[in-house]
This record gives sequence, structure tokens and C-alpha cells, in this order.
Amino acid sequence: MIIMIKINHNNNNDNNMNDNTNTTKNIDENNKRNKNKNKNNNKNKNDNNNNTNRNNRKSNKSNESSNNAESYEENTNTNNSEQLPSNKNGNSSKVKKEKRDNKKSTSSSSTNKTKAIPPNQPQLTNDLNYRHGEKINVLHIAEKPSIGQAIAKGLSKSNSDNQYTKGSLPILKFTKPDFPKAPMASTCTHIVTSVAGHVFNVDFPQKYQSWDSVDPAELFHAPIQKKPCKGSIVKHLQDCARGTDFIVLWLDCDREGENIAFEVLDCCMHLMRGSNKDDNYNRVYRAYFSAINPSDIQKAYHSLGKPDKNQSLSVDARQELDLKVGVAFSRFQTRYFQGRYGDLDSAILSYGPCQTPTLGFCVKRHIDIETFKPEPYWTLDLAIYKRGKVCRALWESGRSFNRNKVMGYVKDCLESQPSSKATVASVVKKNKKQGRPVPLNTVSLLKACSKALGIGPHLAMQTAERLYLSGYLSYPRTESSTYPKSFDIKGTLQAQANDSRWGNYVCKLLQKGHTKARGGIDMGDHPPITPCRAAGVHELSGDMARVFDLVTRHFIASVSEDAVWQSTKVSFNIKTLGDKGQFSLRGKQLVSAGFLEILLHKEYGDERDDTRSEFDESNDDDDEEERAIPDFCIGEDFTLTSSSSSSGKVALEISGARASLGVKEKMTTPPTHLSESELINQMEKHGIGTDASIATHIENIQKRNYVELIPGRKMMPSKLGLVLAQGYHLIDSSLVLPKIRSDIEGECNKIAKGLANKNEVIKMAIDLFESRFENFVKNINKMDVLFSSSFSQLKDIGKPFTRCGLTRRYLQYIPGPPPRLYNKFTEIVYPLPAGGIIKEWTGRKCSVVDCNFELCLYSVGQPERTFPLCPNCFNNPKKEWGKAPGDDEEAADDPVDREDELKEKQIRRLGGKSLILECPHPDLHPLIEELTVSYDDSDGALILDPHFGPKWRLVRTRQPTLVYFPKVVNKVTVLDKRDEETHFRLIKVEFKNGESPLEDGSTTYTSCFSTDKYLEGSVRVHRGDERLKSKKGGRGGRGRGRGGRGGRGGRGGRGVKFHY
Repeated sequence: MIIMIKINHNNNNDNNMNDNTNTTKNIDENNKRNKNKNKNNNKNKNDNNNNTNRNNRKSNKSNESSNNAESYEENTNTNNSEQLPSNKNGNSSKVKKEKRDNKKSTSSSSTNKTKAIPPNQPQLTNDLNYRHGEKINVLHIAEKPSIGQAIAKGLSKSNSDNQYTKGSLPILKFTKPDFPKAPMASTCTHIVTSVAGHVFNVDFPQKYQSWDSVDPAELFHAPIQKKPCKGSIVKHLQDCARGTDFIVLWLDCDREGENIAFEVLDCCMHLMRGSNKDDNYNRVYRAYFSAINPSDIQKAYHSLGKPDKNQSLSVDARQELDLKVGVAFSRFQTRYFQGRYGDLDSAILSYGPCQTPTLGFCVKRHIDIETFKPEPYWTLDLAIYKRGKVCRALWESGRSFNRNKVMGYVKDCLESQPSSKATVASVVKKNKKQGRPVPLNTVSLLKACSKALGIGPHLAMQTAERLYLSGYLSYPRTESSTYPKSFDIKGTLQAQANDSRWGNYVCKLLQKGHTKARGGIDMGDHPPITPCRAAGVHELSGDMARVFDLVTRHFIASVSEDAVWQSTKVSFNIKTLGDKGQFSLRGKQLVSAGFLEILLHKEYGDERDDTRSEFDESNDDDDEEERAIPDFCIGEDFTLTSSSSSSGKVALEISGARASLGVKEKMTTPPTHLSESELINQMEKHGIGTDASIATHIENIQKRNYVELIPGRKMMPSKLGLVLAQGYHLIDSSLVLPKIRSDIEGECNKIAKGLANKNEVIKMAIDLFESRFENFVKNINKMDVLFSSSFSQLKDIGKPFTRCGLTRRYLQYIPGPPPRLYNKFTEIVYPLPAGGIIKEWTGRKCSVVDCNFELCLYSVGQPERTFPLCPNCFNNPKKEWGKAPGDDEEAADDPVDREDELKEKQIRRLGGKSLILECPHPDLHPLIEELTVSYDDSDGALILDPHFGPKWRLVRTRQPTLVYFPKVVNKVTVLDKRDEETHFRLIKVEFKNGESPLEDGSTTYTSCFSTDKYLEGSVRVHRGDERLKSKKGGRGGRGRGRGGRGGRGGRGGRGVKFHY
């Protein structure tokens, strides 16, 4: 089923009329101001018409900038009147025409959009006389601290006057150079800082967070909100922006970067000098750059543009759709199937609009392999023996599936009278060029790293980003595959001329002149990926060195000469067989190496394996092997005579040359599983993901155990991945086919170009997926049939573990993943924390009113810290107990693919049962409170280990800290009685008979642990590891510190041992 998403652009009539009225007023007011200004400057006094034209152009810019500022303050409901015009040389007739068009049409403004300004067209939206003779402050904001430092280095030619403020987000200050947008200012103070990726993430409000109480269908129309990833970053931006005159945004030059730009402005634009929002936005600029070397920084600094709201809106649309669609489907199918089957090998059965079609490509190829039936086929083989060489000519008819027919051809040759002859029909020699590689874009880089280096797409993207942040490579996220005219190819080559690996080749190339790069497309975003500076042989290591080497060699090869091969084709004809007697012998030899001299991994640029037919074996016959072909003369005959061989071959001998004609039997073979490179091709072809997110989608289906990476970097679906993809096909194939997502991606591209309205795109897509979700829920039993035939039901696996507090029936323990308890009588599943060891606890019950569930023990860390665990309370925490573990996780600072990484984290968190390496209950839970002897805000509660001996100890709930009592202690009890001063519970320590350390020989001692100096001096404190198994390595194995064993990384304990 093919689903087309159509966008209606006929809704915002009233808004357009109001915008047009405001536009007319602004133009008139600006005309008056500009006329007065022209009179004062005594310019163009006698050319009023020209003044009018010029004023109209200026008023257009001012008005459009104002609209941009207003649209920024509005909610994501916006139209393309926010975008500034790209043509700076417009005239008054164009303005009048736009007025007439606006008055005649009441359609949505998206149909009358002006083209967005390309990054290379700077704009002036503020008065160049701003703060004439006064001091100004310019705030530069980068996407990462490392880029911020590179910007400061590129702008301030000398670091002697720089002021540096340390921190997670450093601040650098300097006073030079002058700011080009305020050249009349007396002094310019530059302040350079950064964010750490996205400032906000998209999420549902708190009322929609519960998996149990919220119907997933409600999420399609649930509100969304943007929450700060880190409150400290918001405060940091506000502190830096307070009172500043200009803001220059140095975010990554892609859609995500534009989205972050408006997140930054949302935090701090209102704090700039002046209270007029429109005027503030006029003093906001956007730097467009592709590398962070000083020359590119300076070039971007002197050609500042404006942020592109439309690109930001396209990211907002994609984030909202991925959140609502992904979480709705994921919640439903996870709760449905995790509650029925115990060996799914995945904690979350997630669905993603990009992730699932990616899985679908892998499953389709796997099914083609599994359903493939090998068939025998036969082919004629003509072997030529000449001058001591054996050359096998290929049968031009390819192959036949009829054995008798092929054997009949041989028989005809044997019985022919006079004897059959094989004649050299033609000898063709010609030079063929092998084209130099096309410049490297992101997709090509990912495929090259997978094919040539064996580096997966996700790791390749991370490595390229590290090289970019270190200044070695240009920006690695680009769709362009041709160098723009402004790109300095010669200068980039000269930077590599002294390298010991390719320096000699580059010098020769510079002497004779480089070749123009072939083919490719300029998408207008960034130039292709190229080296930005030289790197010594030992300057880089590991994957960074390998990727840099590949990119550099590829760049040099892309501007080198083509390779030249001499191709030879010798055709043979056996007249007895008629049209079936055509054979050919092919070979080639290298004449001029060209780019092949520098490109080590020439095979990664060959895409034939990705595009050829999956079942067509005859394609192999078209390959030209690199080999020398003996000399043949046209008309040279070979008479076929019978062979003494028992193989049924016919032999020919003439003047010492001989040949044989035989029959070869072969079998058709299935295609192989998709390689990473082939999968990337499929995703790019069908519009799944962007150049920046393709690697993350491939990584995600591996992390979720949907596919497995097998030798040859092939992607083989797991049993779970197969069942899910086939289940989607049974219910609704559009859920796994790429068509819908491709159409949505296309609509997001239209939003980015100002050709579609964001809200309309979201509404159409949500309605589409909502109808499919309803159908999915109604027909989930079809998928359930596949699951039941592939996985074990919960009632058939597991072992009786603890009793349910509601039914008093035993719950079955399912190790998972994820670990959980299952009540087969009520079919209720109780997920358990992951990351530790879960044990039974001898029938003890939870003390919470109306709970009565039997308790477990949960052990984490090294050495183990053990805590009580109630399955019911863990899944149903109460607010009065405090914050549950995992609720305070912050978003990643720098996600490689931000939208998918964010969605993955949200799904894990909303599942509620991600990795927990601390006490699974809040510190105010009755079970924990009953064992607490003291409390610290940062380290959590100090409680009695519920193992209760023989080694008595206290453990921290939030830190890997253990407090050991001496061996003479026989028992420790936490009492109900509390200390009057601290209000902590008292503990009673009982010593072994005859071993009491007390002066009076008493065997019982009662006190408050946190204030008792005697108890404090008698214990040993140890700081362990959060993980169950200590990490290998470190210095000296376990080691010994000042009392106690071990410590982090095996370096020895840092705790203090107290003696009597």
C-alpha cells in the first residue's frame, strides 16, 4: 500500500492579511526615515525614484527581520513570512508586486514564500552607527567547548590579552578585532563560550509519563514541552548574555545547529541590551563555517548571516513526530509482549519511524536468502592453450538450465563433418579510463570506512567528529559531493605537501596542476569532507589515524588524473553452433595509474556489488580481470577434434596451440546478507534518515538486538527482529516499509525550505499514524501468533520465587532481559532493576500498608552492597518516599544523533527499569527508613546491610561506601528509639562472649552511630566500585592502601582503618 502525505496550504488567511497590513505600515514608516537620512547625508538629491527603490529594499529587510523576531517568540506555529528575502538587489516594482499578490490572495503564506538566504549571503539588519564611539560587547556561542576555543583562537590573533575562565563551559574574553556590524564602536569586547549540544529536549508532561495509567493512544494528541537538558547551561547562557550588544551563533551548520540556535536565543535574547525584541533580533547573527581553522573562522566572521527559522522548525516537527509515534507504539508493544513472553532478549520493544524501516531492509534480504532455492545450470567452457598459457573464454549466451541442450552442443561439435572450427572473429584493444572518485560526503565516508577499514558507521561518524573538533577535518556532516568554486583546492594540497606518506605525489600534482573534480552535487550546505591541516605519521593513532589517512588520500585522488587501462577483447566463433557459438576472452592492463597511485583502498569506491541483481550470476562474466592476453590474429582457426579425455571434452591442436570445449555445472547462489555499506545505500535511496542520522539508526537496531553484525560486516536479523518485522507486515506493511517515512522526511525538507507549514505537516502525519496505531492494536493477535511460535510464554518458564501480596500465589522469576516477576494467575508482570543480583529473602514481607509482597535482596557493586527490594513498591513508588533512582538522569551533553539518542533515552526512562547501581528504593521508603542509622544529602542514607551477619556492616544507598564492624561484634540491631539531637535511630551492638572491648566487660552497647566517637573509631570504612565486577587493569592488582583492600581500578583502598 502506498500512502501519500499531502499538505494543504489554505489555512492561515487572517494571519496573512494582518501580516500584510503590518508589512505595508512598516514599509511606509521606513521609507520616511530613510528619506530623511538620505537628505541629511546629501546623497542622490536629484534621483527621488532611485531613493524610493533603495528605501523599499531597506524597509523590506527591516520588516522581514522584525517578522523573524516575532516568529521566534511565538510558539512553533509560524509561516514563511518569517524568512528574510535572499535577493538584496530587489527593486520597488518587486515590492509593489508582492503587495498586490498579498492583497489578492488569502491562501497560506507558505505558498508565497521568499527563498531563504543562503549561508554565503551576509545581511545587515542593524544600524552600522550603533553605539557610535561607545563600548560594545559581542557574545559568541559555539556548540561545543572545543569549538569555542578554536573560535577564540581564530578571532584573537594574539592570546596574550585573553582572559580565560575555567569550568565545564569555559569563557574567553578579548578586545580585538573590531566587530564588522558595529564599526563605529570605540571598543569591542568579545566573549566566547559554548553550550554542550541541545539546550532543551522534547518530552511529555509529567501526567503522561506513566506506562500503566496512560493509554498509549492518548500520546498522539498529548501536549509536548521543552525541558532544559541541564539547568546550569540555561543559567550560564543568561549570565553571559545579560547586557550584551550582539550575539553571534557559531553552532554546527546543519538543521540541528539551527534548532540549537533558536534554543539559545530562547534562553538569552531578552537579556540583551535594550528592551525591544525586534531590535534585539536585528543584533543576532549566524556564522556559517565548514572548518575551525583560523582562516575559515575569519571568513565566517566577516560574512555573518541570520539564523534560519525554517530549518529549526523542520527539526521541531521531526522531534515531535518521532516522540509521539515512537513512544506510543513502543509502550503498547513492550507492555503487551513483555507480559507474555520471557526470552525476548530485549528490555524495550521499541518502534521508530526510521529505525523500523531500517530493520525492514535487513529482514527483506534475509527472507530472500531463506526462501531462495538453488538450481543447477550449465555453461560451455572454451579453454585456449597458447604459448604456455591457459585462457578461458566465456560463453556469450551465459548459461542454460537445460543440461541436455548444452551437452547437445558438444555432441554437435564432435559429430560435425567436416570438423568444427573455432575462429578468432575479432581482436579489439582500446584504452579505458577509470574515473577518479567523487568528493567525499557523509554517506560516502560511512560506506568507505565500513568497506575499506572495517569501521562501523556509528564509530566512523564519532571518529570523524573528533577529527573535526581537533581541526584535522572539515565538517563531517554534508550532503555535497562537489567542491564549490570558492574552495581552495591548491591550498589544501599544499598543506599536505610535506607529508612523508603522500608528499612526493602531491608535489608532482601541484607541479603539473590538479584536475577538476568530477561529478557530484553541490547541496549548498557544506563542501565535501577534506583535510584541514597536515598530521604527522605519529601525530594521530588508532581509528583517528586510519580515518584521516582515508579522507586525505580520497581528497588527493579526487583531484588527480583518471587511471587508464588497456582493455583487450578477443571474440571466438564456432560456426557449427550458430548464434550459440559465440565466446569472448577479456583482460586489461594498467597503462597509467593516475589516482590509483595514491588511493590505497580503491575497492571501496566500487558500487557494483551494491547495485547488481541479487540472483544474476551472469554478471560475473562482465568483469574484466587484470591480466595479459596472448596475441591472437583475426581468422586464426582451431579445428575441433575428439579428446581422449573421459570428461566428454573436445580438444583441438594446431601448430602447438590447443583448446578444449567442455560443459561446466554450477548452482545458483542466494544473495548475501546486507552489508553496512549496502544498508546505507538502501536508506539513502528510500529517504530513511539524514546524512547525520543514518549511522545512529544502524547502531540502534544493533543495540536493541534486532540485528547482529556477522563477519564481513553483514547485518543478519535476530529472531526478535524477524518476528517484529514480519508481524508488522501481517498487520500493516506500511509500518515497516519506507514509503511513509520517506514522504514525511520530504515534508520536513519542505518546511526547511519554507514550502510547507510545520503544524499542518505534523497534523497530517499524526492523523496518519494514529489510524495505523488503532489498526495495529485491533490486530495485535496476528503478531502474537508469530511470537508464540518463536518465544516461550512466561507461564512455561521461570521458577517460583516470592509470593504476591495480592493473591498469595508464588511469582515466577524471569531472568530476562529484562529481569522480572510474573504472576501467571493474574498475568501481571513486575519488572525488576537491572545491573545487580536478585536473591530471595526468606519470606520477609514489605512493611508498607496494604502491600504484603514478599521481599527480595538486591546486591550491587564490588564489594557487594545489599538492599531490600519490594517488587510492588519498586513499580509503584509514592511521592512521599522521595525521588526514585533514575529519575534525575540528565540528557546527554553531545549526542551524535540527537533526535534518536534522545528518543532512546526517553523510552528507557519511561520504561522505568534501566540500569540501577544503587538502592532501588527512595531513602524514605519504610524498608530503608527502618534500617537507616544516619543520613547525608549527597551520599544518601547509611543503613544496616540486610544480610545481618556474620560480617556486620553498614552501606550507603547512593554511594559505593561500606562501613565494617570489627570481628568481635556478634550482632547489630537498629532500634525504634531515636537520638534526641540528630533524630537518627539508635543502634545496639552486641559483642561476642569473652571478647568485649568495653572496659567493664559488658557485651551490649547502645548509641547513635553518627555522633558516637567510640563506634566511629572502631569501624573500617571502604569505598568500593558501583559495578558488580571490578575493572581489569590499574596498578598492582588489588593493592593495599591505608587499611582495607582494593579500591577503584585496583589501586588500593583509600579508606581509613580505625583501631581501638
